[in-house]
Amino acid sequence: MTEKLPVMELMVTIVDRTKAVQATNFFKGKNVSLTLSCWGRGTASTEILDILGIGEKEKVVVFSLTPRSWIPALITQISDDMQLRNAGRGILFTIPLSSVNQGIPRRYLSAIREKKNEERVMYKTNENKYELIIVSTEDGFVDSIMKSARNAGARGGTVMKARAVGDENTESFFGLKLYDEMEILAILVQREEKLKIMSAVSKTLAEKSPEMGTIFSVPVDDVVGVGAVLESPDPA
Repeated sequence: MTEKLPVMELMVTIVDRTKAVQATNFFKGKNVSLTLSCWGRGTASTEILDILGIGEKEKVVVFSLTPRSWIPALITQISDDMQLRNAGRGILFTIPLSSVNQGIPRRYLSAIREKKNEERVMYKTNENKYELIIVSTEDGFVDSIMKSARNAGARGGTVMKARAVGDENTESFFGLKLYDEMEILAILVQREEKLKIMSAVSKTLAEKSPEMGTIFSVPVDDVVGVGAVLESPDPA
Protein backbone atom coordinates (compact mmCIF):
# COMPACT_ATOMS: atom_id res chain seq x y z
CA MET A 1 0.00 0.00 0.00
CA THR A 2 1.30 3.44 -0.90
CA GLU A 3 2.44 5.41 2.13
CA LYS A 4 0.30 8.47 2.78
CA LEU A 5 2.17 11.73 2.23
CA PRO A 6 2.10 14.35 5.01
CA VAL A 7 0.05 17.53 4.67
CA MET A 8 2.40 20.51 4.43
CA GLU A 9 2.18 24.09 5.71
CA LEU A 10 4.36 27.16 5.30
CA MET A 11 5.85 28.49 8.54
CA VAL A 12 7.02 32.11 8.42
CA THR A 13 9.35 33.46 11.11
CA ILE A 14 10.33 37.16 11.26
CA VAL A 15 13.12 38.15 13.65
CA ASP A 16 15.91 40.72 13.93
CA ARG A 17 18.80 40.12 11.55
CA THR A 18 21.07 39.43 14.52
CA LYS A 19 18.95 36.31 15.14
CA ALA A 20 19.10 35.07 11.53
CA VAL A 21 21.64 32.31 12.15
CA GLN A 22 19.85 31.15 15.30
CA ALA A 23 16.54 30.89 13.44
CA THR A 24 17.90 28.99 10.44
CA ASN A 25 19.98 26.68 12.64
CA PHE A 26 16.86 25.88 14.67
CA PHE A 27 15.03 24.56 11.62
CA LYS A 28 18.09 22.67 10.38
CA GLY A 29 18.37 21.01 13.78
CA LYS A 30 14.73 19.90 13.54
CA ASN A 31 15.24 18.31 10.09
CA VAL A 32 13.20 21.01 8.35
CA SER A 33 15.29 20.85 5.19
CA LEU A 34 13.24 23.19 3.01
CA THR A 35 14.04 26.56 4.56
CA LEU A 36 14.58 29.85 2.73
CA SER A 37 15.49 33.22 4.21
CA CYS A 38 15.50 36.78 2.89
CA TRP A 39 16.28 40.22 4.26
CA GLY A 40 13.56 42.68 5.20
CA ARG A 41 12.91 45.72 7.35
CA GLY A 42 10.24 46.50 9.89
CA THR A 43 7.75 49.35 9.48
CA ALA A 44 6.43 49.77 13.02
CA SER A 45 6.31 53.37 14.20
CA THR A 46 8.96 54.74 16.57
CA GLU A 47 6.40 54.85 19.37
CA ILE A 48 5.56 51.17 18.96
CA LEU A 49 9.24 50.25 18.73
CA ASP A 50 9.86 52.05 22.02
CA ILE A 51 6.91 50.37 23.73
CA LEU A 52 7.92 46.92 22.53
CA GLY A 53 11.59 47.41 23.25
CA ILE A 54 12.68 46.57 19.70
CA GLY A 55 16.15 47.96 19.15
CA GLU A 56 16.42 47.57 15.39
CA LYS A 57 14.24 47.50 12.29
CA GLU A 58 16.40 45.27 10.07
CA LYS A 59 14.75 41.85 9.84
CA VAL A 60 15.23 38.39 8.41
CA VAL A 61 12.21 36.48 7.09
CA VAL A 62 12.53 32.70 7.25
CA PHE A 63 10.17 30.54 5.16
CA SER A 64 9.97 26.86 6.16
CA LEU A 65 7.91 24.13 4.51
CA THR A 66 7.06 21.64 7.23
CA PRO A 67 4.62 18.77 7.82
CA ARG A 68 1.47 19.99 9.54
CA SER A 69 1.82 17.34 12.25
CA TRP A 70 5.16 18.87 13.30
CA ILE A 71 3.82 22.38 13.79
CA PRO A 72 2.65 22.17 17.44
CA ALA A 73 6.06 20.96 18.65
CA LEU A 74 8.01 23.35 16.41
CA ILE A 75 5.99 26.35 17.60
CA THR A 76 6.51 25.46 21.25
CA GLN A 77 10.24 24.83 20.85
CA ILE A 78 11.17 27.86 18.74
CA SER A 79 8.96 30.12 20.89
CA ASP A 80 10.92 28.97 23.94
CA ASP A 81 14.35 29.02 22.27
CA MET A 82 13.93 32.50 20.77
CA GLN A 83 11.54 33.86 23.40
CA LEU A 84 8.98 34.81 20.76
CA ARG A 85 6.23 35.16 23.36
CA ASN A 86 8.08 38.17 24.77
CA ALA A 87 7.28 41.53 23.15
CA GLY A 88 9.72 42.64 20.49
CA ARG A 89 11.47 39.30 19.97
CA GLY A 90 9.83 38.46 16.66
CA ILE A 91 6.73 36.93 15.16
CA LEU A 92 5.80 33.55 13.73
CA PHE A 93 2.77 32.34 11.81
CA THR A 94 1.76 29.44 9.59
CA ILE A 95 -0.06 29.49 6.26
CA PRO A 96 -2.06 26.52 4.94
CA LEU A 97 -1.10 25.33 1.46
CA SER A 98 -3.71 24.30 -1.09
CA SER A 99 -1.25 22.20 -3.11
CA VAL A 100 2.41 21.18 -3.24
CA ASN A 101 4.45 18.91 -5.51
CA GLN A 102 4.88 15.36 -4.17
CA GLY A 103 8.66 15.61 -3.96
CA ILE A 104 8.46 18.00 -1.01
CA PRO A 105 6.43 15.86 1.45
CA ARG A 106 8.31 12.73 0.33
CA ARG A 107 11.51 14.27 1.71
CA TYR A 108 10.00 14.12 5.18
CA LEU A 109 8.73 10.53 5.17
CA SER A 110 11.81 8.98 6.78
CA ALA A 111 11.94 11.66 9.49
CA ILE A 112 8.23 11.14 10.19
CA ARG A 113 8.81 7.40 10.59
CA GLU A 114 11.50 8.12 13.17
CA LYS A 115 8.99 10.18 15.15
CA LYS A 116 6.38 7.39 15.22
CA ASN A 117 7.08 6.62 18.88
CA GLU A 118 6.71 10.24 19.95
CA GLU A 119 3.47 11.56 21.43
CA ARG A 120 0.94 12.11 18.67
CA VAL A 121 -0.55 15.59 18.54
CA MET A 122 -3.55 16.33 16.37
CA TYR A 123 -3.53 19.63 14.55
CA LYS A 124 -6.33 22.13 14.96
CA THR A 125 -6.33 25.54 13.31
CA ASN A 126 -7.41 28.76 15.01
CA GLU A 127 -10.22 29.15 12.45
CA ASN A 128 -8.23 31.83 10.64
CA LYS A 129 -8.45 34.60 13.21
CA TYR A 130 -5.58 36.30 11.39
CA GLU A 131 -4.83 37.19 7.79
CA LEU A 132 -1.65 38.22 6.02
CA ILE A 133 -2.03 41.19 3.68
CA ILE A 134 0.52 41.25 0.85
CA VAL A 135 1.15 44.45 -1.11
CA SER A 136 3.55 44.70 -4.05
CA THR A 137 4.55 48.15 -5.20
CA GLU A 138 7.20 50.11 -7.06
CA ASP A 139 10.34 50.71 -5.04
CA GLY A 140 10.01 53.86 -2.91
CA PHE A 141 6.26 53.93 -2.26
CA VAL A 142 5.98 51.45 0.59
CA ASP A 143 6.30 54.01 3.40
CA SER A 144 3.26 56.00 2.27
CA ILE A 145 1.33 52.76 1.82
CA MET A 146 2.25 51.60 5.32
CA LYS A 147 1.19 54.99 6.69
CA SER A 148 -2.31 54.52 5.27
CA ALA A 149 -2.42 50.97 6.65
CA ARG A 150 -1.36 52.19 10.08
CA ASN A 151 -4.02 54.91 10.04
CA ALA A 152 -6.56 52.15 9.39
CA GLY A 153 -5.39 50.13 12.39
CA ALA A 154 -2.31 48.15 11.32
CA ARG A 155 0.48 48.07 13.90
CA GLY A 156 3.37 47.37 11.56
CA GLY A 157 4.63 45.26 8.72
CA THR A 158 7.72 43.83 7.07
CA VAL A 159 9.16 44.98 3.74
CA MET A 160 11.09 42.71 1.37
CA LYS A 161 12.84 43.59 -1.86
CA ALA A 162 11.72 41.74 -4.97
CA ARG A 163 12.31 41.62 -8.72
CA ALA A 164 9.45 41.37 -11.19
CA VAL A 165 9.65 38.39 -13.55
CA GLY A 166 6.58 39.02 -15.74
CA ASP A 167 6.70 39.98 -19.41
CA GLU A 168 4.72 42.30 -21.68
CA ASN A 169 1.93 39.72 -21.98
CA THR A 170 1.63 39.57 -18.20
CA GLU A 171 1.38 43.35 -17.98
CA SER A 172 -1.27 43.43 -20.70
CA PHE A 173 -3.37 40.65 -19.15
CA PHE A 174 -3.42 42.04 -15.61
CA GLY A 175 -3.33 45.73 -16.55
CA LEU A 176 -0.29 46.24 -14.34
CA LYS A 177 3.03 47.95 -14.77
CA LEU A 178 5.84 45.67 -13.60
CA TYR A 179 9.08 47.24 -12.40
CA ASP A 180 12.50 45.60 -12.28
CA GLU A 181 12.83 46.51 -8.60
CA MET A 182 9.75 46.19 -6.42
CA GLU A 183 8.97 46.01 -2.72
CA ILE A 184 6.72 43.50 -0.99
CA LEU A 185 4.93 44.68 2.16
CA ALA A 186 3.55 41.97 4.47
CA ILE A 187 1.10 43.05 7.20
CA LEU A 188 -0.30 40.57 9.72
CA VAL A 189 -3.76 41.63 10.91
CA GLN A 190 -6.76 40.24 12.74
CA ARG A 191 -9.40 39.02 10.33
CA GLU A 192 -12.00 41.62 11.34
CA GLU A 193 -9.50 44.41 10.55
CA LYS A 194 -8.58 43.12 7.10
CA LEU A 195 -11.17 44.85 4.92
CA LYS A 196 -10.67 48.26 6.54
CA ILE A 197 -6.90 48.10 6.12
CA MET A 198 -7.03 46.71 2.59
CA SER A 199 -9.48 49.43 1.60
CA ALA A 200 -7.16 52.14 2.92
CA VAL A 201 -4.15 50.63 1.16
CA SER A 202 -6.06 50.22 -2.11
CA LYS A 203 -7.07 53.89 -1.99
CA THR A 204 -3.44 54.93 -1.56
CA LEU A 205 -2.37 52.70 -4.44
CA ALA A 206 -5.05 54.23 -6.67
CA GLU A 207 -4.01 57.77 -5.74
CA LYS A 208 -0.36 57.12 -6.55
CA SER A 209 -0.97 55.17 -9.73
CA PRO A 210 -3.60 52.56 -10.61
CA GLU A 211 -0.91 50.54 -12.42
CA MET A 212 1.70 50.60 -9.72
CA GLY A 213 0.89 47.72 -7.39
CA THR A 214 -1.27 44.82 -6.27
CA ILE A 215 -2.80 43.77 -2.96
CA PHE A 216 -4.21 40.47 -1.72
CA SER A 217 -4.56 38.52 1.52
CA VAL A 218 -4.13 34.92 2.63
CA PRO A 219 -5.49 33.15 5.73
CA VAL A 220 -3.09 32.46 8.59
CA ASP A 221 -3.28 29.67 11.15
CA ASP A 222 -1.07 29.75 14.26
CA VAL A 223 0.39 33.08 15.38
CA VAL A 224 3.08 33.83 17.96
CA GLY A 225 4.71 37.18 18.69
CA VAL A 226 3.96 40.89 18.75
CA GLY A 227 0.31 41.58 19.58
CA ALA A 228 -0.63 37.93 19.23
CA VAL A 229 -1.53 35.14 21.61
CA LEU A 230 -0.20 31.66 20.99
CA GLU A 231 -2.98 29.69 19.35
CA SER A 232 -1.95 26.25 20.57
CA PRO A 233 -3.34 23.19 18.80
CA ASP A 234 -5.42 21.18 21.26
CA PRO A 235 -4.07 17.73 22.10
CA ALA A 236 -6.23 14.88 20.90
